[in-house]
Amino acid sequence: MHRPPHSRLALRWLFTSALCIAAHVSASDAVQHIKSGPSIDSVAQLVKTCTGCHGPEGRATPYGYFPRIAGKPENYLYNQLLNFQEGRRVYPQMSNLLENLDPSYLKLLAHYFATQELPYPAPAQIISTDMQLELGRRIVREGVAARDVPACTACHGDALTGVAPSIPGILGLPRDYIISQLGAWRNHQRHAQSPDCMAQISTNLSVSEISAVTAWLSNAPWPKGGRPLQTLPKPLPISCGTVQKSQSQTVPRPSAIKPTLTAMEQKGEYLIRIGNCQACHTRPGADLMSGNRPIETPFGVVYSSNLTPDADTGMGKWTADDFWGALHTGRSKDGHLLTPAFPYPELTQVTRMDADSMFAYLRTLPPKHLPQTPNTLAWPYNTQFGLVIWRSLYFKVGEYTEDPQQSKLWNRGSYLVNGLSHCGSCHTPRNFIGGSQSQLAFKGAYLPPSHSGNWFAPSLMDPIDGGVQNWSDEDVQTFLLNGITPKGYVNGPMAEVVFKGTQYFSAQDAQSVAVYLKSFKSKGDLITGPISPVHAVVSEPLKSGERLYDKHCESCHGKQGEGIRGKYPALANNRNVVATHINNAVQSVLLGGIPPTTMGHPMPFGMPPYRAVLSDTEVADVLSYIRNSWGNQASAVSTFEVMQATGKSK
Repeated sequence: MHRPPHSRLALRWLFTSALCIAAHVSASDAVQHIKSGPSIDSVAQLVKTCTGCHGPEGRATPYGYFPRIAGKPENYLYNQLLNFQEGRRVYPQMSNLLENLDPSYLKLLAHYFATQELPYPAPAQIISTDMQLELGRRIVREGVAARDVPACTACHGDALTGVAPSIPGILGLPRDYIISQLGAWRNHQRHAQSPDCMAQISTNLSVSEISAVTAWLSNAPWPKGGRPLQTLPKPLPISCGTVQKSQSQTVPRPSAIKPTLTAMEQKGEYLIRIGNCQACHTRPGADLMSGNRPIETPFGVVYSSNLTPDADTGMGKWTADDFWGALHTGRSKDGHLLTPAFPYPELTQVTRMDADSMFAYLRTLPPKHLPQTPNTLAWPYNTQFGLVIWRSLYFKVGEYTEDPQQSKLWNRGSYLVNGLSHCGSCHTPRNFIGGSQSQLAFKGAYLPPSHSGNWFAPSLMDPIDGGVQNWSDEDVQTFLLNGITPKGYVNGPMAEVVFKGTQYFSAQDAQSVAVYLKSFKSKGDLITGPISPVHAVVSEPLKSGERLYDKHCESCHGKQGEGIRGKYPALANNRNVVATHINNAVQSVLLGGIPPTTMGHPMPFGMPPYRAVLSDTEVADVLSYIRNSWGNQASAVSTFEVMQATGKSK
């Protein structure tokens, strides 16, 4: 199986546009949006994505790890969603679900679960000694003064039921979950707003003390009638950044406060978005365009550069000529060759006028002093000589020139697709040294493994795969602007493309891309040969798949795979279901997904992940059933193929 050389970030750069710079959104504004938004019944359907793991109404599941979220303070839940989205909490399954959602959607989720009043089950019985339980009780109630560890009750309330709006209750949680979170803080895998009080506390506790505290907490029942306090009876004994942020009632998201932009700078901002500079040059939760985001490639890690106008670590001393040189020739200000993780082989087509506008906008950003982290590329990719050889094979300088035989719309679409938005860099396969196989342009390619799984960028040349030749112009534009297709919605890397980029296309640019993509002439797909249907009458795997479908899928996708228009995609007569390449179907089942929030589709319905519920064999069975029901005909899926698609089998 061919794997392109670029990382998830580098590849997503190639057909994404940059995330709109988020302004501060107050908690009251978000609540007002909720009040004027979907009905309670509609929201209950919307949160099915969450309850698949956290249980009905967020009560928690019997799997022993996922926490109860029902009844937790609203700002606490909201802050945790932001922490997952921005990388302060690391759990890929959550990050994958949340990465393409705007603050209003996250606030809606937090508001819904915070208002659920549900009974707590009896605590699980944990085998522990009386001595261990007494140690845990003493730390919870009294703390460890010698090591600056306050009592848990001092922040979480005497009844340990939490304090609105930001401090959670810590009873009614599985012990495995509590241990894992304290361990994550202790090992610097989980972070919160600075100052991070829980990181300090967990570091100051010994492993045996953490074991004692978690044993006592998981054994203690939720008090009858217990609810989060509205205020603490006395000030917190330790400084807590999350609480301080919540008290300010602002959304803790980075934003750029820009002066009034000139027409040229506004154009540059738009072009930067559809060039998707932020995907590589902004770390989650960091300052816009401040760089140092790690980009993993098969040849090592490349760290993105700081594009803010900081004089020492950014582009403060660059000129428009220098910036044009980087885009057009792949050379930095000092003349050294840039690694093609920066997609200059496509950006070379950007016009000088557009490059000047982009540079003008970048000059308006607040300067951020952040020194460059050295790359860790292997030889010969870490040498200028190696890059000279690579460029001689795969790079040709060339500004875009219009085709006089084509319309203005077609030419604009070609410029965007091939240059500024560089769709071909994902949809075109690459060879073992990272060179784009131009003879297979747009014929589909497997994307490299990432936190969101192993995905396939389908062929745009073939209408039975990923091509839009048979779509109406309106359908293509709706797909670009809202992520909605005639048979459903986008998922995986394409969801990020829509969220961070294509939803911001102007109407004319969306139309131009539609005109260009619809003009593609099929010359045979990358994957050849007909799809072979399953001929067995009803095999045991198909019987198992039908049972699994009835249990897990039918309530949303329908008895006959008909789906619900605008909410859940139809699976009958869906080309993505019967595709020869099964990676996307496998990842959709295992990882679930919430479509991107867009201006035209702000409250999408999602699908829960089934990675913790279904085995590889069960995933194969249910996909085989779906691919051979309601008129669908495609090859059965084996357990080994599921393992291949998830990277378990090399």
